[in-house]
Amino acid sequence: MIRCSKSATGLDQIGVVRSEMLSVALEPMTDAQFGEFIEVIVPPYVAERVQADHLSPEDAQRFVRDQQDRLLPDGRQTPGHQFLRIVTLDIPQCVGGVWLEIDSENKQGFLYNLTVFPQYRRRRYGSDALALVAELVRRAGCGTLGLNVFATNAAAVALYRKMGFSTVSSYMNKKL
Repeated sequence: MIRCSKSATGLDQIGVVRSEMLSVALEPMTDAQFGEFIEVIVPPYVAERVQADHLSPEDAQRFVRDQQDRLLPDGRQTPGHQFLRIVTLDIPQCVGGVWLEIDSENKQGFLYNLTVFPQYRRRRYGSDALALVAELVRRAGCGTLGLNVFATNAAAVALYRKMGFSTVSSYMNKKL
């Protein structure tokens, strides 16, 4: 678990991330929590694929299912992938989740999904969780943390820019 709380050095003896400024911890998901998380993140992703790729809902659903099968052949146990709950520190409750891949060989992290549940948004939980993800990736020896974001997701784009991410490539399409 990555946990945040007061610490003079920012680290404790077992390598747990600590900061007096952050309000969340990241905890590994159980199999049941993983299943619930996937159920939460798939519908908005399918809707974004419909809009961005000009697909029917059925084709977008098939695309997302095929992509998930490729990325996660062993589900939650797929090597390199981590599924973490975002848990508040003051009143321990789950406010969202993270899907992260750490590619140790290439020294890169990739954030597939960071979701803060709608009722908990605009409270810094997303930025605090992202700071913890970056620290987790850094501690794994990675030099970069990448992600994709749909251009229409203005709140996410703003968060990522605020947290120091910059655009390194763009994908564009045109409906024919």
